[in-house]
Amino acid sequence: MQTINILLIEDHVIVRSGLTLFLHSQPSIKVIGEAADGQEGLKLLHVIRPDLIITDLSMPKGMDGFTTLQEIRRSFPSIPVLILTMYDDEIYVKQAIRLGAHGLVLKQTDTNQLLAAIHAITQGHKYFDTTFPADLIARFQREVTEEDNKKTLTAREEEIVRLTARGYTNKEISEQLFISVKTVENHKTSAMKKLQLTTRADLVQYAIEHGMLHVYKPT
Repeated sequence: MQTINILLIEDHVIVRSGLTLFLHSQPSIKVIGEAADGQEGLKLLHVIRPDLIITDLSMPKGMDGFTTLQEIRRSFPSIPVLILTMYDDEIYVKQAIRLGAHGLVLKQTDTNQLLAAIHAITQGHKYFDTTFPADLIARFQREVTEEDNKKTLTAREEEIVRLTARGYTNKEISEQLFISVKTVENHKTSAMKKLQLTTRADLVQYAIEHGMLHVYKPT
């Protein structure tokens, strides 16, 4: 059986040590890295390649779990992430789904669930603690998908975001795309609303983070 290599991110030393000992007692699981917060975990990801990352949510002395999840999904999208938390509020589950977690298990759950989650996720599936009904998880997944679809830019909106971020004025964009200034403004307003951006600086930052500032010829 192939060994599952894990990076464990947990701020409590005793909890982290206990989890590591437990996971090492399993025949096909190995903890190849430990970190006390998200920043440490991200640094480790530049030197190790785990099959799965298990992270706590509440890490008050460093980068918290949700921020860590966002950074991992942005920089290391091929590595699945399992959230391990004491919080059983449904809002945490939905946020985990929204940010791209492959699963969530409660710390107070049976260890068999943790093992089930590890094996399910590394086999390409999602796994959420059985405390949360399957229909609830399915509803959250539908809602998140619908929210994401609303944020999807049209081809024209993407063109205008890209050109705006490159420093073109509305008038210059209208001339390049052969549309009116009013149409440019409408598309830009729609795009910024979808992306929940409020300023030009926000838009530029979004374009940089999403690789939209490469050489481009408007159609």
